Amino acid sequence: MARTKTDKSVWLIFFESMKIFAMNLHKFLLYMAFPVLGTILGTGLIFGLTFWFNNNINRILEKYPALDNMSSLTLVIILLALPGLLILLKAFWDYLVAYGALNSMAEGAVTTGRVYDFPAHNAVVKSRTLTFIMLWILFGIFTAFATFPLFWVLGGIFFVYFILIFQVFTFDENTSAINCFKESLQLIKGRFARTAVLLIIQGLVLFLVYHGLTVLFEVCKLNTFLTGVFANWAMTLPLDQINSVYQNFNILITPDMIAQYILSNMTGFITLGFTLPLRSISWTLWYKNLAAFKEAPVQEKKPRKTTQKKLDKNILKRAMQDDEEY
Repeated sequence: MARTKTDKSVWLIFFESMKIFAMNLHKFLLYMAFPVLGTILGTGLIFGLTFWFNNNINRILEKYPALDNMSSLTLVIILLALPGLLILLKAFWDYLVAYGALNSMAEGAVTTGRVYDFPAHNAVVKSRTLTFIMLWILFGIFTAFATFPLFWVLGGIFFVYFILIFQVFTFDENTSAINCFKESLQLIKGRFARTAVLLIIQGLVLFLVYHGLTVLFEVCKLNTFLTGVFANWAMTLPLDQINSVYQNFNILITPDMIAQYILSNMTGFITLGFTLPLRSISWTLWYKNLAAFKEAPVQEKKPRKTTQKKLDKNILKRAMQDDEEY
């Protein structure tokens, strides 16, 4: 039986994932709304409330003298930060869960043409929470090493080989966290270049979405407002002490610089978060493609058929040769 042709091109994979993403755009954006915006909201509440308390501490202490001690002030700061911290932790956990649940949604979209029942897809991850947490821990350790300058090249290579770890986790229910890395490497072995091309295509999409979002913020004047808010917060930081450390490197950190940095990172996080479904769909389709190609039966070379007539002739010839020798 000939090998089944299942190996698709990366462009076909990408456009198919774009189609699925576009047809279910509102559902995917709704699913990612809390993980993305909740993370930003929680972080904003933590720093916003503590910033407000710091700016008004003198008036608060005048009105409530009992708070004028270290333990009371520490308790107040913890209580102020607690609501934002709870929102941040819940949103961040949902964001991590999305890395597995979105793969299940992508498979459902391919097989049924619909995306629905978010809790059922989340359960794919939550039913194996310990393995999932271990997977993230291992990935975090790998990322920590890969971001060290000496390991950039090697880390980039292995990043491509490990790109399917969350797909392996989702679709192989019995695998361990370590085997997710092994299986991803085995699947991509021999398909490294094409996998890297798909990764580059996704990077270009992120680049376009990021700059499109930046332009949108500028048109809506949202960037001016946010930069002002972040700059006011940055003024409360001990920048003089910080700049004294970097003065030998001719680096001067200003509130506006910090504000631009925060805004850039926030825009990047929004871009990464809301485009995560597209990347998950692409890698799910790529995983299914490589898994199907790996499992496709290979053509076995069958022995050449010999007709009965030729067989009888060969037997007779061999018998005559034996008689002559005898």
